[in-house]
Amino acid sequence: MLRCRAFLITCCAMLFAMGVDAPLPAIGAVSPRVTVANWYWAPWNQWSWQHTRRIFPSANIGRGDGPISALAPAHRDLSSISFLDPVSGRHMTVREMLARTNTDGFIVLRGGKIVSEQYFNGMTRSTPHLLMSMTKSVVGALAGIMVARGKLRPNALVTEYLPQLKDTVYGMATVREVLDMTVSARFDHANPYVGDDQAAGWLPPGPDAAPGLRAFLLTMKSKNGPDGKKFLYLDPSPLVISWIIESVTGRDVSESLQNDIWSKLGAQQDSYILLDHYQEAYTTPGLNMTLRDLARFGQMMSQDGWYNGQQIVPRPWVEDIRAGGSTSAWQAAQDPGTVSWPGYAQGSYRGFWWVSQKSCGRFAAIGLGGQLLIVDPVANMVIAKLSSAPSPEAGESTTRTAFYGADAIIRALSGHGC
Repeated sequence: MLRCRAFLITCCAMLFAMGVDAPLPAIGAVSPRVTVANWYWAPWNQWSWQHTRRIFPSANIGRGDGPISALAPAHRDLSSISFLDPVSGRHMTVREMLARTNTDGFIVLRGGKIVSEQYFNGMTRSTPHLLMSMTKSVVGALAGIMVARGKLRPNALVTEYLPQLKDTVYGMATVREVLDMTVSARFDHANPYVGDDQAAGWLPPGPDAAPGLRAFLLTMKSKNGPDGKKFLYLDPSPLVISWIIESVTGRDVSESLQNDIWSKLGAQQDSYILLDHYQEAYTTPGLNMTLRDLARFGQMMSQDGWYNGQQIVPRPWVEDIRAGGSTSAWQAAQDPGTVSWPGYAQGSYRGFWWVSQKSCGRFAAIGLGGQLLIVDPVANMVIAKLSSAPSPEAGESTTRTAFYGADAIIRALSGHGC
Protein backbone atom coordinates (compact mmCIF):
# COMPACT_ATOMS: atom_id res chain seq x y z
CA MET A 1 0.00 0.00 0.00
CA LEU A 2 2.82 2.38 0.85
CA ARG A 3 5.24 1.11 -1.75
CA CYS A 4 4.43 3.48 -4.62
CA ARG A 5 4.94 6.54 -2.41
CA ALA A 6 8.15 5.08 -1.02
CA PHE A 7 9.54 4.27 -4.46
CA LEU A 8 8.82 7.78 -5.62
CA ILE A 9 10.57 9.40 -2.69
CA THR A 10 13.67 7.27 -3.20
CA CYS A 11 13.90 8.20 -6.87
CA CYS A 12 13.47 11.91 -6.22
CA ALA A 13 15.89 11.92 -3.33
CA MET A 14 18.56 10.13 -5.36
CA LEU A 15 18.19 12.56 -8.24
CA PHE A 16 18.35 15.68 -6.13
CA ALA A 17 21.10 14.36 -3.89
CA MET A 18 23.52 13.76 -6.75
CA GLY A 19 26.45 16.03 -6.32
CA VAL A 20 25.43 17.14 -2.84
CA ASP A 21 28.40 17.15 -0.49
CA ALA A 22 26.75 15.62 2.58
CA PRO A 23 28.76 13.60 5.09
CA LEU A 24 27.34 10.74 7.08
CA PRO A 25 25.15 11.98 9.93
CA ALA A 26 26.52 12.23 13.43
CA ILE A 27 24.02 11.08 16.04
CA GLY A 28 24.32 13.21 19.13
CA ALA A 29 25.46 16.74 19.82
CA VAL A 30 26.85 17.43 16.34
CA SER A 31 24.25 17.54 13.58
CA PRO A 32 24.95 16.34 10.03
CA ARG A 33 24.69 18.42 6.90
CA VAL A 34 21.08 17.51 6.13
CA THR A 35 19.09 19.29 3.44
CA VAL A 36 15.71 18.96 1.77
CA ALA A 37 17.53 17.09 -1.00
CA ASN A 38 18.89 14.29 1.18
CA TRP A 39 16.94 14.05 4.45
CA TYR A 40 14.43 11.37 3.46
CA TRP A 41 16.48 8.16 3.45
CA ALA A 42 19.75 6.59 4.55
CA PRO A 43 22.14 7.53 5.84
CA TRP A 44 20.67 10.88 6.82
CA ASN A 45 17.20 9.82 8.01
CA GLN A 46 18.55 8.13 11.13
CA TRP A 47 19.23 11.67 12.32
CA SER A 48 16.64 13.69 10.40
CA TRP A 49 13.54 11.72 11.46
CA GLN A 50 14.41 12.63 15.04
CA HIS A 51 15.07 16.30 14.20
CA THR A 52 12.55 17.33 11.56
CA ARG A 53 11.87 20.63 13.31
CA ARG A 54 15.37 21.71 12.42
CA ILE A 55 14.65 21.14 8.72
CA PHE A 56 11.06 22.32 8.21
CA PRO A 57 8.67 24.89 9.71
CA SER A 58 6.37 23.52 12.38
CA ALA A 59 3.50 24.32 14.72
CA ASN A 60 3.68 23.36 18.37
CA ILE A 61 1.05 21.12 19.98
CA GLY A 62 1.28 21.85 23.70
CA ARG A 63 0.84 19.23 26.39
CA GLY A 64 -0.99 21.63 28.72
CA ASP A 65 -0.37 22.27 32.40
CA GLY A 66 -1.66 19.05 33.96
CA PRO A 67 0.42 16.26 35.48
CA ILE A 68 1.99 13.60 33.32
CA SER A 69 -0.16 10.46 33.21
CA ALA A 70 1.72 7.60 34.83
CA LEU A 71 3.06 4.64 32.89
CA ALA A 72 3.98 2.27 35.68
CA PRO A 73 6.75 -0.29 35.07
CA ALA A 74 5.92 -3.97 34.70
CA HIS A 75 9.09 -5.04 32.96
CA ARG A 76 9.56 -8.45 31.41
CA ASP A 77 12.32 -9.81 29.23
CA LEU A 78 10.77 -10.30 25.80
CA SER A 79 14.03 -10.71 23.92
CA SER A 80 13.86 -14.50 23.47
CA ILE A 81 10.27 -14.65 22.20
CA SER A 82 10.52 -16.05 18.68
CA PHE A 83 8.38 -16.08 15.57
CA LEU A 84 8.60 -17.09 11.94
CA ASP A 85 9.63 -13.99 10.02
CA PRO A 86 7.76 -13.90 6.69
CA VAL A 87 10.46 -11.75 5.08
CA SER A 88 13.50 -13.95 5.74
CA GLY A 89 11.56 -17.22 6.03
CA ARG A 90 13.34 -18.16 9.24
CA HIS A 91 12.67 -17.97 12.93
CA MET A 92 13.66 -14.70 14.57
CA THR A 93 13.71 -13.55 18.18
CA VAL A 94 12.41 -10.18 19.33
CA ARG A 95 16.00 -9.20 20.11
CA GLU A 96 16.99 -9.96 16.53
CA MET A 97 13.95 -8.16 15.17
CA LEU A 98 14.84 -4.94 16.96
CA ALA A 99 18.46 -5.16 15.86
CA ARG A 100 17.74 -5.94 12.22
CA THR A 101 14.83 -3.62 11.46
CA ASN A 102 16.40 -0.20 12.06
CA THR A 103 14.56 0.36 15.33
CA ASP A 104 14.79 3.80 16.93
CA GLY A 105 12.31 3.15 19.73
CA PHE A 106 10.18 0.22 20.86
CA ILE A 107 7.61 0.02 23.64
CA VAL A 108 5.10 -2.56 24.84
CA LEU A 109 2.23 -1.74 27.19
CA ARG A 110 0.01 -4.25 28.91
CA GLY A 111 -2.83 -2.88 30.99
CA GLY A 112 -1.32 0.57 30.55
CA LYS A 113 1.98 -0.49 32.17
CA ILE A 114 5.36 -0.61 30.47
CA VAL A 115 6.45 -4.19 29.81
CA SER A 116 9.38 -3.24 27.58
CA GLU A 117 10.94 0.05 26.46
CA GLN A 118 14.09 0.32 24.36
CA TYR A 119 15.87 3.04 22.39
CA PHE A 120 18.48 2.94 19.63
CA ASN A 121 20.28 5.20 17.14
CA GLY A 122 20.56 8.14 19.51
CA MET A 123 16.86 8.29 20.34
CA THR A 124 15.93 8.84 23.99
CA ARG A 125 12.78 8.94 26.07
CA SER A 126 12.46 12.68 25.39
CA THR A 127 13.19 12.61 21.64
CA PRO A 128 10.29 13.41 19.31
CA HIS A 129 10.20 11.19 16.21
CA LEU A 130 8.45 11.68 12.89
CA LEU A 131 5.28 9.53 12.71
CA MET A 132 4.95 9.57 8.93
CA SER A 133 1.48 8.27 8.01
CA MET A 134 0.59 7.31 11.58
CA THR A 135 -0.31 11.02 11.59
CA LYS A 136 -3.43 10.07 9.63
CA SER A 137 -4.77 8.00 12.51
CA VAL A 138 -4.41 10.89 14.97
CA VAL A 139 -6.31 13.11 12.52
CA GLY A 140 -8.96 10.39 12.32
CA ALA A 141 -9.37 10.50 16.10
CA LEU A 142 -9.74 14.29 15.96
CA ALA A 143 -12.39 13.90 13.27
CA GLY A 144 -14.39 11.72 15.66
CA ILE A 145 -14.38 14.49 18.24
CA MET A 146 -15.71 16.91 15.65
CA VAL A 147 -18.44 14.46 14.65
CA ALA A 148 -19.59 14.14 18.26
CA ARG A 149 -19.80 17.92 18.53
CA GLY A 150 -21.91 18.20 15.39
CA LYS A 151 -19.16 20.09 13.57
CA LEU A 152 -18.61 17.31 11.04
CA ARG A 153 -21.15 14.97 9.42
CA PRO A 154 -19.71 11.76 7.96
CA ASN A 155 -22.39 11.44 5.30
CA ALA A 156 -22.07 15.04 4.12
CA LEU A 157 -20.38 15.78 0.84
CA VAL A 158 -16.92 17.26 1.15
CA THR A 159 -18.09 20.19 -0.97
CA GLU A 160 -20.63 21.19 1.67
CA TYR A 161 -17.61 22.29 3.68
CA LEU A 162 -15.11 22.97 0.91
CA PRO A 163 -16.80 24.07 -2.32
CA GLN A 164 -13.30 24.84 -3.60
CA LEU A 165 -12.87 21.10 -4.21
CA LYS A 166 -15.90 20.63 -6.48
CA ASP A 167 -13.77 20.04 -9.60
CA THR A 168 -11.37 17.62 -7.90
CA VAL A 169 -11.51 13.90 -7.14
CA TYR A 170 -13.18 14.86 -3.85
CA GLY A 171 -16.00 16.76 -5.58
CA MET A 172 -18.64 14.03 -5.16
CA ALA A 173 -17.11 12.19 -2.20
CA THR A 174 -18.51 12.11 1.31
CA VAL A 175 -16.51 12.79 4.45
CA ARG A 176 -16.88 9.10 5.32
CA GLU A 177 -15.40 8.02 1.99
CA VAL A 178 -12.43 10.31 2.59
CA LEU A 179 -11.88 8.88 6.08
CA ASP A 180 -12.17 5.31 4.82
CA MET A 181 -9.94 5.80 1.76
CA THR A 182 -12.62 4.84 -0.77
CA VAL A 183 -12.41 8.01 -2.86
CA SER A 184 -11.81 7.08 -6.48
CA ALA A 185 -8.85 8.58 -8.29
CA ARG A 186 -6.67 7.90 -11.29
CA PHE A 187 -2.95 8.52 -11.14
CA ASP A 188 -1.79 10.03 -14.40
CA HIS A 189 1.90 9.45 -13.81
CA ALA A 190 4.09 6.71 -12.41
CA ASN A 191 4.90 8.52 -9.18
CA PRO A 192 1.58 9.73 -7.76
CA TYR A 193 2.77 11.31 -4.53
CA VAL A 194 5.55 13.59 -5.68
CA GLY A 195 3.07 16.46 -5.85
CA ASP A 196 2.12 16.70 -2.19
CA ASP A 197 5.71 16.30 -0.96
CA GLN A 198 6.92 19.01 -3.31
CA ALA A 199 4.02 21.27 -2.36
CA ALA A 200 4.86 20.72 1.30
CA GLY A 201 8.54 21.51 0.76
CA TRP A 202 9.65 17.98 1.66
CA LEU A 203 11.36 17.62 -1.71
CA PRO A 204 12.96 20.26 -3.92
CA PRO A 205 10.13 21.64 -6.07
CA GLY A 206 9.84 20.61 -9.69
CA PRO A 207 8.66 22.97 -12.44
CA ASP A 208 5.01 22.00 -11.91
CA ALA A 209 5.04 22.01 -8.10
CA ALA A 210 1.92 23.49 -6.50
CA PRO A 211 2.38 26.49 -4.18
CA GLY A 212 1.35 24.75 -0.99
CA LEU A 213 -0.73 21.77 0.04
CA ARG A 214 -4.17 23.22 -0.56
CA ALA A 215 -3.13 24.35 -4.02
CA PHE A 216 -1.99 20.78 -4.64
CA LEU A 217 -5.42 19.39 -3.70
CA LEU A 218 -6.96 21.56 -6.41
CA THR A 219 -4.81 19.78 -9.02
CA MET A 220 -6.22 16.32 -8.20
CA LYS A 221 -8.84 15.95 -10.92
CA SER A 222 -8.69 12.46 -12.48
CA LYS A 223 -11.38 10.00 -11.36
CA ASN A 224 -11.38 6.25 -11.88
CA GLY A 225 -14.96 5.16 -11.28
CA PRO A 226 -17.47 5.78 -8.48
CA ASP A 227 -16.51 6.55 -4.91
CA GLY A 228 -17.09 4.08 -2.09
CA LYS A 229 -16.42 0.89 -4.04
CA LYS A 230 -12.70 0.27 -3.72
CA PHE A 231 -10.06 0.93 -1.09
CA LEU A 232 -7.43 3.30 -2.46
CA TYR A 233 -4.71 4.65 -0.20
CA LEU A 234 -5.09 8.24 -1.36
CA ASP A 235 -2.30 9.87 0.58
CA PRO A 236 -3.51 13.51 0.63
CA SER A 237 -6.95 12.69 2.10
CA PRO A 238 -6.09 13.84 5.67
CA LEU A 239 -5.34 17.26 4.20
CA VAL A 240 -9.01 17.44 3.20
CA ILE A 241 -10.22 16.45 6.66
CA SER A 242 -7.92 18.88 8.46
CA TRP A 243 -8.94 21.66 6.06
CA ILE A 244 -12.59 20.95 6.89
CA ILE A 245 -11.81 20.96 10.62
CA GLU A 246 -10.12 24.31 10.30
CA SER A 247 -13.07 25.70 8.36
CA VAL A 248 -15.68 24.58 10.93
CA THR A 249 -13.67 25.53 14.03
CA GLY A 250 -12.02 28.73 12.80
CA ARG A 251 -8.65 27.70 14.21
CA ASP A 252 -5.51 25.92 13.05
CA VAL A 253 -5.68 22.14 13.19
CA SER A 254 -2.63 22.21 15.48
CA GLU A 255 -4.74 24.12 18.02
CA SER A 256 -7.52 21.56 17.76
CA LEU A 257 -5.05 18.72 18.26
CA GLN A 258 -3.66 20.56 21.28
CA ASN A 259 -6.95 21.53 22.90
CA ASP A 260 -8.95 18.40 22.13
CA ILE A 261 -6.39 15.59 22.44
CA TRP A 262 -2.87 16.46 23.50
CA SER A 263 -3.57 18.67 26.51
CA LYS A 264 -5.94 15.99 27.86
CA LEU A 265 -3.67 13.00 27.40
CA GLY A 266 -1.22 13.71 30.20
CA ALA A 267 1.57 13.70 27.64
CA GLN A 268 5.12 13.99 28.92
CA GLN A 269 5.96 16.81 26.51
CA ASP A 270 4.73 18.86 23.58
CA SER A 271 4.40 17.36 20.15
CA TYR A 272 4.53 19.27 16.88
CA ILE A 273 3.35 19.09 13.29
CA LEU A 274 5.29 20.13 10.22
CA LEU A 275 3.98 22.86 7.92
CA ASP A 276 4.39 23.81 4.30
CA HIS A 277 5.60 27.32 3.53
CA TYR A 278 2.05 28.67 3.58
CA GLN A 279 1.32 27.77 7.22
CA GLU A 280 -0.71 24.72 6.22
CA ALA A 281 -0.19 21.62 8.39
CA TYR A 282 1.06 18.52 6.60
CA THR A 283 -1.45 16.22 8.27
CA THR A 284 -0.66 13.29 5.99
CA PRO A 285 2.74 12.44 7.54
CA GLY A 286 3.93 15.39 9.64
CA LEU A 287 3.28 14.71 13.35
CA ASN A 288 6.25 14.26 15.70
CA MET A 289 6.07 12.94 19.27
CA THR A 290 7.93 10.85 21.82
CA LEU A 291 7.56 7.09 21.96
CA ARG A 292 5.92 7.15 25.37
CA ASP A 293 3.38 9.72 24.25
CA LEU A 294 2.58 7.64 21.20
CA ALA A 295 1.99 4.72 23.55
CA ARG A 296 -0.31 6.88 25.69
CA PHE A 297 -2.32 7.77 22.61
CA GLY A 298 -2.54 4.08 21.70
CA GLN A 299 -3.63 3.16 25.24
CA MET A 300 -6.36 5.81 25.07
CA MET A 301 -7.66 4.25 21.84
CA SER A 302 -7.45 0.79 23.41
CA GLN A 303 -9.72 2.04 26.20
CA ASP A 304 -12.41 3.28 23.80
CA GLY A 305 -11.17 6.85 23.97
CA TRP A 306 -11.02 7.05 27.79
CA TYR A 307 -7.70 8.05 29.36
CA ASN A 308 -6.25 10.18 32.10
CA GLY A 309 -9.59 10.30 33.90
CA GLN A 310 -11.65 11.60 30.98
CA GLN A 311 -13.29 10.69 27.69
CA ILE A 312 -11.00 12.19 25.05
CA VAL A 313 -12.19 10.56 21.83
CA PRO A 314 -15.92 9.66 21.87
CA ARG A 315 -16.49 6.00 22.67
CA PRO A 316 -18.92 5.44 19.75
CA TRP A 317 -16.27 6.69 17.32
CA VAL A 318 -13.65 4.25 18.62
CA GLU A 319 -16.19 1.43 18.61
CA ASP A 320 -17.00 2.28 15.01
CA ILE A 321 -13.31 2.05 14.08
CA ARG A 322 -13.02 -1.29 15.83
CA ALA A 323 -16.06 -2.57 13.91
CA GLY A 324 -14.14 -1.93 10.69
CA GLY A 325 -14.92 -0.55 7.28
CA SER A 326 -16.00 -2.15 4.03
CA THR A 327 -14.41 -5.56 3.53
CA SER A 328 -15.62 -5.61 -0.06
CA ALA A 329 -13.80 -2.33 -0.74
CA TRP A 330 -10.70 -3.84 0.86
CA GLN A 331 -10.89 -6.98 -1.26
CA ALA A 332 -11.48 -4.93 -4.41
CA ALA A 333 -8.26 -2.99 -3.88
CA GLN A 334 -5.78 -3.15 -6.74
CA ASP A 335 -2.95 -3.65 -4.27
CA PRO A 336 -4.21 -5.88 -1.43
CA GLY A 337 -0.69 -6.41 -0.09
CA THR A 338 -1.62 -5.84 3.53
CA VAL A 339 -3.40 -9.20 3.77
CA SER A 340 0.02 -10.65 4.59
CA TRP A 341 -0.16 -9.07 8.06
CA PRO A 342 -1.45 -11.46 10.76
CA GLY A 343 -5.18 -11.00 11.23
CA TYR A 344 -5.72 -8.88 8.12
CA ALA A 345 -6.80 -11.38 5.46
CA GLN A 346 -10.37 -10.08 5.93
CA GLY A 347 -9.31 -6.67 7.16
CA SER A 348 -10.57 -3.21 6.31
CA TYR A 349 -9.83 0.49 6.71
CA ARG A 350 -11.89 2.83 8.87
CA GLY A 351 -11.44 6.39 10.03
CA PHE A 352 -7.75 6.47 8.95
CA TRP A 353 -7.00 3.22 10.85
CA TRP A 354 -6.04 -0.22 9.53
CA VAL A 355 -8.53 -2.65 11.09
CA SER A 356 -8.02 -6.40 11.40
CA GLN A 357 -10.71 -8.99 10.90
CA LYS A 358 -13.14 -9.34 13.82
CA SER A 359 -11.62 -12.63 15.00
CA CYS A 360 -8.38 -10.76 15.66
CA GLY A 361 -9.81 -7.53 17.10
CA ARG A 362 -6.84 -5.23 16.56
CA PHE A 363 -6.38 -1.95 14.75
CA ALA A 364 -3.21 -0.20 13.74
CA ALA A 365 -1.58 3.03 12.63
CA ILE A 366 1.16 2.58 10.04
CA GLY A 367 3.77 4.95 8.67
CA LEU A 368 6.39 4.98 5.95
CA GLY A 369 9.79 3.64 6.88
CA GLY A 370 8.73 1.22 9.61
CA GLN A 371 6.46 3.26 11.90
CA LEU A 372 3.88 1.07 13.61
CA LEU A 373 1.31 1.32 16.40
CA ILE A 374 -0.74 -1.80 17.16
CA VAL A 375 -3.73 -1.48 19.48
CA ASP A 376 -5.21 -4.70 20.87
CA PRO A 377 -8.19 -4.01 23.16
CA VAL A 378 -8.85 -7.74 23.57
CA ALA A 379 -5.44 -8.32 25.17
CA ASN A 380 -5.34 -4.76 26.58
CA MET A 381 -1.97 -4.30 24.92
CA VAL A 382 -0.32 -1.58 22.87
CA ILE A 383 2.90 -1.96 20.87
CA ALA A 384 4.66 0.95 19.19
CA LYS A 385 7.77 0.84 17.02
CA LEU A 386 9.55 3.88 15.59
CA SER A 387 12.16 3.17 12.95
CA SER A 388 14.46 4.74 10.39
CA ALA A 389 14.49 2.22 7.58
CA PRO A 390 17.30 3.02 5.13
CA SER A 391 15.16 2.57 2.02
CA PRO A 392 11.51 2.19 1.03
CA GLU A 393 11.95 -1.53 0.46
CA ALA A 394 13.49 -1.95 3.90
CA GLY A 395 10.57 -0.01 5.38
CA GLU A 396 8.05 -2.37 3.80
CA SER A 397 9.95 -5.37 5.15
CA THR A 398 10.35 -3.77 8.58
CA THR A 399 6.61 -3.25 8.92
CA ARG A 400 5.79 -6.79 7.89
CA THR A 401 8.36 -8.31 10.23
CA ALA A 402 7.25 -6.06 13.09
CA PHE A 403 3.62 -7.11 12.67
CA TYR A 404 4.59 -10.74 13.16
CA GLY A 405 6.91 -9.93 16.05
CA ALA A 406 4.15 -7.95 17.77
CA ASP A 407 1.72 -10.83 17.27
CA ALA A 408 4.20 -13.20 18.94
CA ILE A 409 4.63 -10.82 21.88
CA ILE A 410 0.90 -10.36 22.39
CA ARG A 411 0.33 -14.10 22.10
CA ALA A 412 3.10 -14.88 24.60
CA LEU A 413 1.87 -12.37 27.18
CA SER A 414 -1.89 -12.74 26.81
CA GLY A 415 -2.62 -15.86 24.81
CA HIS A 416 -4.41 -13.77 22.18
CA GLY A 417 -2.80 -14.36 18.81
CA CYS A 418 -4.00 -13.55 15.31
